[in-house]
Amino acid sequence: MVAAPSRARQACRCAERMLRRMRPMARPQKKVVDEQKEQPPAPPATRDWGDTLPAFVKNISWLRWLEPLTPERRLAVALTAFAALLFIPWLGATGFWDPWEPHYGEVAREMIARGDYIHPWWESSWFFSKPALDLWLMAAGMLVANTNGPDRWTGIYTEWCVRLPYAAITIVGAILIFVMANRLLSRRAAVIGTIAILTSPLFVFLARQAVPDPVFVGLLEGAMACLMIVMFETDELPREGWAAAFYCFVGLATLSKGLLGFALPGAAALVYCTATGEWHRLRRLHLPAGALIVLAICAPWYGTLFAFDGRDDEGKTFFERFIIHDHFKRLAVGVHTTTPGGTFTYFIEQIGFDTFPWVFAFPGAATVLARIRLRPQNTRDRALLFLLLWFLIGFAVFAFSATKFHHYALPILAPLLLLGALWIEELLAQGLRAQAGSVFAGGVLYALVAHDLAMTPKHLTDMFVYNYDRPYPERETDPRQVFTLLFYAAPAVALSPWLFDRLAQWGRWLKALRRKSTRAELRKAYLARFEGAPLTSPEAPQDRNVAALALVSLAVVFAAWCGWYHWRKLSQHWTQRDLFWEYYHQSQPDEPIGAYQMNWRGETFYSKNMVRQVGRAAPSVSLPDFVNGPGARKWVLVEQARLGPLRSALGGMGRLRVVEARNNKFVLAVLEKSEEKTPAQQPHPEEKPPGQFGAPP
Repeated sequence: MVAAPSRARQACRCAERMLRRMRPMARPQKKVVDEQKEQPPAPPATRDWGDTLPAFVKNISWLRWLEPLTPERRLAVALTAFAALLFIPWLGATGFWDPWEPHYGEVAREMIARGDYIHPWWESSWFFSKPALDLWLMAAGMLVANTNGPDRWTGIYTEWCVRLPYAAITIVGAILIFVMANRLLSRRAAVIGTIAILTSPLFVFLARQAVPDPVFVGLLEGAMACLMIVMFETDELPREGWAAAFYCFVGLATLSKGLLGFALPGAAALVYCTATGEWHRLRRLHLPAGALIVLAICAPWYGTLFAFDGRDDEGKTFFERFIIHDHFKRLAVGVHTTTPGGTFTYFIEQIGFDTFPWVFAFPGAATVLARIRLRPQNTRDRALLFLLLWFLIGFAVFAFSATKFHHYALPILAPLLLLGALWIEELLAQGLRAQAGSVFAGGVLYALVAHDLAMTPKHLTDMFVYNYDRPYPERETDPRQVFTLLFYAAPAVALSPWLFDRLAQWGRWLKALRRKSTRAELRKAYLARFEGAPLTSPEAPQDRNVAALALVSLAVVFAAWCGWYHWRKLSQHWTQRDLFWEYYHQSQPDEPIGAYQMNWRGETFYSKNMVRQVGRAAPSVSLPDFVNGPGARKWVLVEQARLGPLRSALGGMGRLRVVEARNNKFVLAVLEKSEEKTPAQQPHPEEKPPGQFGAPP
């Protein structure tokens, strides 16, 4: 009877001992759970540009459709609106610039007049120097504006309608570069880089020119952007659409400029795969199907012209002129250039003018290049390496070319500006002190280019004209004061936070000198600094923000001023539209117009190929034959420098009266035969102030 209770007590003691052993094991688990409960919540993710709409946009009812869009699409819309605002105003306010715009414009007008959109024609012979895409774009604009209508005048909307597709293609290329950079690099770099592309002076001027280069470069940028997205994007979304867009851009670029349309993208992709060994990325491109797309776009027109047996004014077939002469001879021998024998430094100088004020970021871009690896490990590294190859291959091709024009640097500006934007992003993240070397080098480079532009503003027009010896209208439009003001204002704004901080600091020191304890502390700090004590004060974030904002603001203001104002003031001296406006409004339909020893192309386009070439090689007429032709009065276009020789050549054949001479290159005059009674002169209209003559905007 006693044994049973004792056994029960023993069992209870064993159970208590087991519980004591288990308690220390349970306590730490409880502590971990408690610590997890006590941990603060994770900080919210940092918002990037475009993640939310600004408050003022949300309050505008007709912009609320932007809210459901992705940040990439919202920013693309904003950049498109910015580019349209920069390029489209006053797009047709000026005439075509001699000689390229009216040259290609006349070929396009002849397509309409002849009803032949396949075989280009210029003046009195076939024209084989350029492919068809640019001519078709110009012809489409002329059809909309009815340029070749029954009126003698080409119409005030011709230039606007013709140039609009060129500005639009420039914008498309920049926006696709933004999409690529946003996906492969970073959003901030993409936004800054796109703004840099749109505001660089060469882009600003060429987007307003109906010449092949903005079309080719816009299509090339689109092709490169699509190619990089297809090759390097890591998500699992289908890429067939981007690949098809790449081949469409390549085909159109080839139809715009020739072999470079597919040679530059192909060379960049081939060198990248060779250097990295990532040949498997070519499988994403679907090369056989892509080749068919390119051929479908290019082969019909090129095949037709290769089989065509017509010859141009020098007796060359299309293959001899376009492929042999305009490609290989231009590259290897040097033909048709106004700057023969240029060295590799030629484009280094031009890039500085073409991209001002973004040259400030180029030393920093070099530090970004220094970190590029030949064996990239992620998407960003691969994109950076490809951008480097794009720039180097393009620069090498144009630097080795024996034929050089200033605007040949345009195809390589986009990758260089993107690399500069990546450094500006690092500057915003790390601060001015961490990037001091690049900031100082960029400041020196900025000062050198700004000085040259302010002293010689002719560098701006030389970016995109044909003859660099043509006189610059310094008396009529002198931008030196504006340049000096802008170029000094930006550094002043960039340095203002630092200056204000120093002034405020000195002010606090002066106030504190009245107290003995403060003077002792200042003396102690002063001695410590001379003994090598490091700086401990943190860098103010507004320093870097204001510096970057000053750079962007200068670029936007400078681009707007160049495109909206300066380009219009210059244009009247590089176009004959205003002179023909005077001719058509002061002459009778039976009074012919002649161009004396001129070959600037504008006289052919604005007269609709009715101008009489006088004193030139055939086909032309001699001066006596022109004077003795039908009509009591003849009108004459002549260069300012040849006005005196023309009077001497006339002798007693007639009397020459200048009607318009405010153009610093050309003169419009009326010629009256001396042996006939001159008709009663119409009262001359009241003279307009200088610089305001000609066709209305």
